[in-house]
Amino acid sequence: MTPLERWNGGRKTPRRALACSLFFALGCGSTFPRVPPSEVARTPREATEVTLCVLYQERFTRPLWNGVRATGEAWDYTIASVLLRHPAGLVMVDPAFGRSVADDLWRAGPLFQLALGGPRGKRPLVEVMEEAGLSPEDVDYAVVTHVHWDHVGALADLPRARVLASLGELKWAQPFTRFVENGAMPHHLKRAKSRLYAFPFNGPPVDGFQQSFDVFGDGAIVAVPLPGHTPGSTGYLVRGPGGVTYFFIGDTTWTAKGVELPAHKTLPMDLDQAALTTTLARVHAMAEARAGELVVLPAHDAGALSKLPTCGEAR
Repeated sequence: MTPLERWNGGRKTPRRALACSLFFALGCGSTFPRVPPSEVARTPREATEVTLCVLYQERFTRPLWNGVRATGEAWDYTIASVLLRHPAGLVMVDPAFGRSVADDLWRAGPLFQLALGGPRGKRPLVEVMEEAGLSPEDVDYAVVTHVHWDHVGALADLPRARVLASLGELKWAQPFTRFVENGAMPHHLKRAKSRLYAFPFNGPPVDGFQQSFDVFGDGAIVAVPLPGHTPGSTGYLVRGPGGVTYFFIGDTTWTAKGVELPAHKTLPMDLDQAALTTTLARVHAMAEARAGELVVLPAHDAGALSKLPTCGEAR
């Protein structure tokens, strides 16, 4: 079984998708639709501002072509979680590696580790939090962009946090029974089962997205659907200091370059390429139309996340 088959729960990757990933330089790829600027203009609204900081749990340099169909540059790769301070409490975005990260990788097997690396260099979230003077018990909420293992692995280590994920994402993952299936490790969700809240996108259109979910009802953290990488992938529009909006897009693309071009990932790690093409085109259009007031943050681009302060850096 190849690493991609293991990622997909034993199912083979279609030959054409694999060929695209290996020979992207020859022109294999998607045509991105043009999204009119009028469709991505900011929706006027009052919003509470929150402060943000990042907790790096793994970080190293890779060639850019590892992550996006582009060449000639380096990729400052990371797996990280982001902490938001809202009047309602502390909110963790994508709590990544948990205390069980080494065991998770060992149980997933050597092929999974071949694709995603072993435990060396992967630090549990609680360890990084403690170094920053933060307590896991103080986190009140966790919001997740999607349920892959490296975005929800620390849920069990945040014992008080109410966990929010889109209804579509949790419905997609509910039937999973293998230890690793479609990039998810179901036991991470089971360990937080009593604290899970599946939210529907039942709010009004926001910034060109036809549906939304306002987490606290004050415009500070607004979820929008970003289907493609997984069926229920979710983005979070977060109103930061000075009115800047930070857009957490999860694995819609792994790099800021993927938004800029736009371009898909090198490897076929997305379940619905057509849906992702539409999603990525919209994110690209937003970034262009709202340059200077919108900061797009792919989950695995440390260069983009460096626009946020590191938690505890002033200590």
